[in-house]
Amino acid sequence: MLSCGYWDGFFNEAHLKLRPVDFATEGIFLCGLAHSPKMADENISQAKAAAARATTILSKTLLEVSAQVSSVDQDKCISCMTCVRACPYNAPAVNANRKAEINAAKCMGCGICASECPAEAIQLRHFESEQFKAMIDKLLEEYKTTKETADVAK
Repeated sequence: MLSCGYWDGFFNEAHLKLRPVDFATEGIFLCGLAHSPKMADENISQAKAAAARATTILSKTLLEVSAQVSSVDQDKCISCMTCVRACPYNAPAVNANRKAEINAAKCMGCGICASECPAEAIQLRHFESEQFKAMIDKLLEEYKTTKETADVAK
């Protein structure tokens, strides 16, 4: 549910140095003995850091969500729920039509669900398959032109 890792019975932070009180799931914070055994003063410092991180979110009147999120083509979705099992952030869920649906607030834009979808029903916004095909075609065209130019120069 929380999309959090654990090791030896304790929860892991998102990143040891950059996000020491954050879980991988945005908006959920970690402190105290749930993180690891430590002295009381360290627990208090970590609790203050977690409270400060929570305050930065709660003090905003409007939360911005990344534009780079996945979206599901409901017509292509075969209801296999591979994306639900694959997503480390629990962003995909089953809607009333028994199809996958992405919760944009939970989606971190990692693209794991899109890469795992056997029906290719999920696309990562701003990274659509057609865009990548066009980029690869252009790259191969430039490579071919460069190679032909080099062969002529010899």
